Amino acid sequence: MDQQENKAGQNNESFYFMRETIKERPVNRRKLFRRTMITAFSAVVFGMVACFTFLILEPVISNKLYPEEITKVEFPEEEEEILPESMLTENDLQEELEANILQQIDTASTGEISVEEYGTIYENLYGLVSKAETFMTTVTGVSQNSNWLLETFENENSVSGVIVADNGVEYLVLAEANKLSEASEYHVTFQNGATKAAELKAEDYQTGLGIFGVKYSGMSPEEKEGITIAQLGISNKSTILGRPVIAIGSPLGQSGSLSYGMVTATGNTLNVADGLYKILDTDMYGSEDASGVFINLSGEVLGVITSQSMELRQGEILSAIAISELKGSIEKLSNGETLAYGGIFGMDVTREAHENGGMPYGAYVTEVAMQSPAMEAGILNNDVIVRVETTDISSFQEYKNMVLSKAPGDTIRLSIKRYSGGEYIDMGVDMTLKEGEK
Repeated sequence: MDQQENKAGQNNESFYFMRETIKERPVNRRKLFRRTMITAFSAVVFGMVACFTFLILEPVISNKLYPEEITKVEFPEEEEEILPESMLTENDLQEELEANILQQIDTASTGEISVEEYGTIYENLYGLVSKAETFMTTVTGVSQNSNWLLETFENENSVSGVIVADNGVEYLVLAEANKLSEASEYHVTFQNGATKAAELKAEDYQTGLGIFGVKYSGMSPEEKEGITIAQLGISNKSTILGRPVIAIGSPLGQSGSLSYGMVTATGNTLNVADGLYKILDTDMYGSEDASGVFINLSGEVLGVITSQSMELRQGEILSAIAISELKGSIEKLSNGETLAYGGIFGMDVTREAHENGGMPYGAYVTEVAMQSPAMEAGILNNDVIVRVETTDISSFQEYKNMVLSKAPGDTIRLSIKRYSGGEYIDMGVDMTLKEGEK
């Protein structure tokens, strides 16, 4: 037994060199702190990137999953005017005329307007203006410019605008975008003082008018309070001549200015490519920088003051483009649609030209714009457009309406009459419309 114990003791001594003590590795506090900071910094960066990505992509994803319901803007068609005299006999007309004359004579001889009554008239007119101004706005374009020292500064230009529609998502403001053409951003100021960012949705390069959209989502209930939509009147009635009108917006070049007067003439026209617009002239004086609208005594918009309409009267007499002529363009622009361009200037064929010169009724071509689709199609001055596709054309307004119903890229077939060899010959051309240019 003793021998075995001695032998075991010898064996243990022989493996003594394999014994070791395991010590814990010392902690490197500096390296641990650095790793902790790197992890924390990475977490912060990841969080910032995730937040930024969410902010950018969330609206896009939301619009895809839950698109905003935009209501298409449509204006009611104007009914054909039925003149009262067409419903009366000759004797009725004579009796009505005599009664009106007698009434005017009686009023002039016996009736007098007191100072109080005169003041009341203007108080009532101003009350009408106050209601109408709730659909008026100021549209401001902000542009970036640099001076000769390469110092950058902002420049602002403003025009009066009118709220013409509401598509369920945004207010749609009609204003002369041509005066703000160099702007990089836009703002709309409402009559209640609220100022919001706006987007130029579409522009008519021929009249210079454009539609600006202001989103509801960026407006509080207080900012929406008091805002109304303008009612567009009918300006092509024969009875508009001599009727009272009020110019609001910036008729004197200052926002909030106004002027009272009446329509004195409707015979002038603004002739642009693919359009012929009636001009409402008045006896009101205004500024060369005038902008705004004409309203009637019912508060309806009858005309839009533009730089082109003012140029026709050398910027002294307030003039506006008749609203009935603009409704089709305003409707398309409000829906964000691009207006088609053909490049034809023209006028109606008069009865004298038809009866004395044998010119067929239609849209008479006075000029063809350079590098336009009409020039490329081979249309010449003095041609008469008598049909667009399958629709007969008897006036330039009808040609304008056909082009307005099309989109850039559409090809339309024009049937024309061309004077050659002492007679008018039939021709057909294809014209591919394109987008207008500034």
